[in-house]
Amino acid sequence: MPEESPSIVHDVSVAAAVGRKALPNRLCTAFTQSLGAQRAALSWLPRLEHWQLLHATDESALQAEAAQFTRADGPSVSAALGMRPVFVPDLRDYPCRTGPPLTEELPGTRRVLALPLHDRDTPVGVMCLYYTEHSHVTADHITHAERAAALALDALLRWRPVHANPGRRRPVWTTSTRAARWERIHRAADYVAAREDCPVTEGLAWLQEVSSRDGLSLLDVADTVLQPSRAHQAEVTGERSGHERARGSAA
Repeated sequence: MPEESPSIVHDVSVAAAVGRKALPNRLCTAFTQSLGAQRAALSWLPRLEHWQLLHATDESALQAEAAQFTRADGPSVSAALGMRPVFVPDLRDYPCRTGPPLTEELPGTRRVLALPLHDRDTPVGVMCLYYTEHSHVTADHITHAERAAALALDALLRWRPVHANPGRRRPVWTTSTRAARWERIHRAADYVAAREDCPVTEGLAWLQEVSSRDGLSLLDVADTVLQPSRAHQAEVTGERSGHERARGSAA
C-alpha cells in the first residue's frame, strides 16, 4: 500500500539529495516504495526522437518500457509527450491504437502510473510505475507524486552533466533493435510534421492512425514514409518524365 501522500515528496527529496551516481536507481526505489508499486522505469528524452532508459528496477520493467516506446503507444509515451500524469487502474481497459493489447506485452501488470518529467512546454522524460499487485492509488497520491516528479527532474538536470556518460550507448537491450525502432518512428513523425507544417506529436498521431487503419505495424508505416516503395518511386519518376516530355513538345 502507498504511504501517506506527503512522504512521497519527502522520500524523493532524500533520494535526490544523496543520489549521486546512483540517482536514477534511488529515484525509482523511492517512487516504488512510496507509491506501493512493484517495479519502475525511468526514461529520458533529450530529443523527441532519442529515447534513453536511465534505469529499470528489473528486466520486466525494462521490457515494459521498451514495448511502449517501440510502438510509440502506452501510458509512458502518453505521459511523456502529453506532459501530464497517466493513471491506468486496469491495464485490460487501456485503449491501444497500435498493435496487440498492452497486457500481452506487459504480462502480470495490473495497473500503471506514468509521471511526466517536463521543463515548461518541453518533454524531458517519464517515471513509469508498474503494479502487479492491488494497491490503492488516489488522486491525492498522484498530485503529490507530480510534485515529487518535479523534484526528481531538478535533481536529474543537475546530475546528468556530471555523472551521465554521453559515450555510453543507451538504452542497452538484450536485443539492440528497440532503440533503433523508436528513432525510425520519430524520424518519420518529424518528416510528416515538416511536410504538413504541424507539431511532431501530430505527425506521430498521423502515423498511429495510418497504422490502425491499414492494419500495419507502426514501424512498417514509419519505414514507408522514410523509404517509399520502388513502385511509388517509379510512378513519380514516370510522372516527372511525362511532364518533361510535354514541356519539350510545347517548346
